[in-house]
Formats: sequence, structure tokens, C-alpha cells
Amino acid sequence: MRSRTILLALFVHFGIFSATAHQVDSVELEFLRSDSKWKLEGLLDIAYMLPESRGVEGAPPLFRKDVMDAPVAVHKRLTAQAEATMRKLLTLEYNGKKIPWEIRFPDFDKEPLELPPEEGGWALMKAEITTEARPGPGQLTASWHDDQQSELIVIVEEAEEIGLFPISSGMSEVLLEVAAGEGARPSSTPTSSTQAENWIISGYRHVIPLGLDHLLFILGLFLLAPRWKPLMGQSLLFTLAHSITLALAIYGVIALPARPVEILIAVSIAWIGIENLLLRKLKPSRLFLVFGFGLLHGMGFASVLREKLGDLSGKQLALPLVGFNVGVELAQITVLAVAFLILWPLRKWTGKVQVVGSVFVALAGIFWMFERIFA
Repeated sequence: MRSRTILLALFVHFGIFSATAHQVDSVELEFLRSDSKWKLEGLLDIAYMLPESRGVEGAPPLFRKDVMDAPVAVHKRLTAQAEATMRKLLTLEYNGKKIPWEIRFPDFDKEPLELPPEEGGWALMKAEITTEARPGPGQLTASWHDDQQSELIVIVEEAEEIGLFPISSGMSEVLLEVAAGEGARPSSTPTSSTQAENWIISGYRHVIPLGLDHLLFILGLFLLAPRWKPLMGQSLLFTLAHSITLALAIYGVIALPARPVEILIAVSIAWIGIENLLLRKLKPSRLFLVFGFGLLHGMGFASVLREKLGDLSGKQLALPLVGFNVGVELAQITVLAVAFLILWPLRKWTGKVQVVGSVFVALAGIFWMFERIFA
């Protein structure tokens, strides 16, 4: 019976499991304003803007040199498709009414074309989105609509303070509040509570729905001992560990290449799944493993979060770090709660569920390990 259960898990795994972890894309734009214009500007990954490669698993990037060497007709196609994509993704509203905006790609006005340098040689281009400043008091709101679950990161600088606001797909953010009165002066940047809420959402989304590898690690912990008290202790210990390395990495104290970290994260998932099949009950040694693997996962989080933090430094990093970690912990609790709800009607077959689930977790980790080694 045990061999049949494991065989069933194999078929389930290879039948439906094809997702890759940590595929978090973000578009980072800075909000600028004058008396007559409101502007968003930043760098776009050209490949992510094109329908033939955007969101396509395994699609190769466009390289800077290739794009610069391409004929003018190709340049026109790239900018036209990038504009069409941005118009689907971004909506600007003032006092609840959509307002038109224009977009230009100043790099392509140069002769010859000179794209911004990028460490990996990928093709990036500067984008400038502008709209006329509206008269009278009100709120300028940006909304992001992306079926690829990316985030729009908006940088707002006001009175020597920098606000960094991740806007998840399907959500909106107030970029500017114009107060009533003489001169209709813009107010300060959005409040700390608003920023904290956004970073909590960002951390939550990093696990649900984007962080399948992190989700499976938490499920691996659940499958060995599905009881609330030990699971909450493990979850908090795991969060403490990844918070430590995440903070150290973001502040530049430690640094490891992303690829070996991602490989080791896959190993940690496989290890948990295999250990579940070998152990009969929770042992104190599992706590040391959870803490050690948490330190490792924190380095993986850092590679994602670092891209979103832009030029923030020092005390400005504290709020994003705390908010992101709170969001991750809330997502972990959600995963555990859903796992208990699923297990409850199947409690007569708890042992079989533990075996099938642990095999699935182990195979997922092994699959990712080889994918990340040889990809």
C-alpha cells in the first residue's frame, strides 16, 4: 500500500507540477511633478514589454547589443509594443476619473541608439509617462493591472524623504494629494501606515501566490506534525531566521550569488520532504534545521526585495523590511490554516496524506534543484 501511495504521488507531481519559484517581476518608476506636468519615469525590461516573451516560461531575454544593432523598423516595433503593454498595465485617475497620459522612450531618439548599460547585458530602455497637472484639490491615483502578477514600484520623494510604494496587480495607490486653498499646494508623501500596508501586501504576495517553493517548505513542516502549537513555533522561528539574513543582505553586511542560494533553497525543500518520510515524529533537531534553512531562505528573499528598494538606504529600509517580513509570516499562517482545513475532512487518512504530501514536496525540491543547476 505504501508503494502504491508513493507511485500515485509521482504521477500527480509530474502531471501538474511545472511552476518555477520566485518569478517576481516589478516595474520601478519615479514620480516627479512640476506646476504644469506630472511624470513617471524609469527603466523597463524590453523583453517583459513584448507579447511574444512577456510571461512566457523559458523565454530568452533581449540583449542590449542586439537591440542597438537592430534596424530602425525593429526599434519602432519594440517601442510600439512597449507602449501598448504599458497602456494595458497602467491607469491614472484624478478624483476618480481616468486621465490621459503620453509615453515616450527617449533612448530611441538618439542617433545611434544607446541603451542604458546593465550588468547582465539585458536590454533596458528609459520610459517617460507624462500627463497635464490638473487644477483644483484632489488625488492623483495610479492603478496597476497585470495578469502576470508583477508589481509597480513607485518612488515618491518629498522634502528629502523617500516613499517607496509597491502596487500589486489589481490595486491602486495615491501618488499625490492636492490640498484646497491658495495655490492648491501638494501635500506630503503618503503616510507610514500606507507604506507599511503596501509592504505587508508585497511580503504576503511573495508567498501567495508567487513563492511556490516557500509555500512547499511550510507545507513540509506541516506534514510531519500537523498540530498548531509546534507549527506556530516553527513558523515564527523560520521567520526570525530569514528576517536576520534578509536584513543583513539588504544592508550589505553579507552577500552571496543568487544562483547557489536558489539551488540550496531547493535542496532545503527536498531535505524536508525526505526527512518527513524517514521520521515518525517531530524531534528537537527539526528546530535547528528550520532555523538554518530560514537563514538560507532569507538570502533568497533578499535577491527579490533588493530589486524593489531602489536607492533607499539606512533608516529608510526599516519599514520595508518589517512590513515585508510581517506579510511573509501572515502568508505562512494562511498556508497552515488552509492545510488544516483540507486535512480535517481527510483526517481518517492522515498518514497517507502525510506520505503523499511529503513525496510531492521532496520531488518538487529535487526538480527545482536540477533545474537551477542546469538551467
